[in-house]
Amino acid sequence: MACGLGGTVILAMECKVTNDETNSVKRINDVLKKASAWKEHWGRFVKPAALLQGVIKFGDVQRLIDAGVEVFWSHRLDLFTAWIAANERR
Repeated sequence: MACGLGGTVILAMECKVTNDETNSVKRINDVLKKASAWKEHWGRFVKPAALLQGVIKFGDVQRLIDAGVEVFWSHRLDLFTAWIAANERR
């Protein structure tokens, strides 16, 4: 999913659902791989993000944050909306 933030920045988001910590490793690795490819191809034009749902190890979430991926949770879409409002350039 891509979401324009105004100006020239696009939020490129992967949505991942997992029901166990073992499966979450695969999902997070997929997000990290895509985020890296997006950054390499588009540079600062794109801001990678992940919308997550389910059982995900804290360490996997930390890997996303350390890689510069914005992390949002499906049960807190209000925080996603607030982040969009705060980061939209007018």
